[in-house]
Amino acid sequence: MNIGEKLRLLRGNMTLTELARRSGVDKAIVSKIESGKMTGTVECHRKLAEVFGLKLSEFYAYMETEKPEAVEFHPGAMKTDVYMDFLEILTKIPLAKKMLPTFITLKPAETQDLQETVKKVERFIYIIDGQLDIEVEGKVYRLKKDPAAEKGDSIYSTSQQKHILRNTGTTIARALCISAPPVL
Repeated sequence: MNIGEKLRLLRGNMTLTELARRSGVDKAIVSKIESGKMTGTVECHRKLAEVFGLKLSEFYAYMETEKPEAVEFHPGAMKTDVYMDFLEILTKIPLAKKMLPTFITLKPAETQDLQETVKKVERFIYIIDGQLDIEVEGKVYRLKKDPAAEKGDSIYSTSQQKHILRNTGTTIARALCISAPPVL
């Protein structure tokens, strides 16, 4: 049994809204914990346990520790989640990971953005095909993959500000983006 299964079992007929109200834990977080998309914090678990009259040790009782697989293979042909029509998520249960690998695809003249964050996020963006201008904090960085070059350009950013992505080339631009911790 994992934390999500345990929480669903304890909740029984209580609604997510009611559990969120009683515990002070956001309904979306409770839902993500139950669905296995995130585990939550110890403080969050403590608040949830109190609703059921349990100590934290009792809340954790009888849960098996799951050993994650050492390798998660992701075949190129595998269907993946797409966020905002341009950001393809390249892993399962992304918000439970320590980093979020995504694949960016922009058509010529298309503009999209990676939203600003409230927590410190590191982003690495590597151009695979085409040309991409990335504006961060008022400065524009041009990433391109010259067909004659072995590698494409890249940036590494710790800015919490919005990253505006523009395909300024005449062909589709493709890039790999890795964010740590995971953020969309």
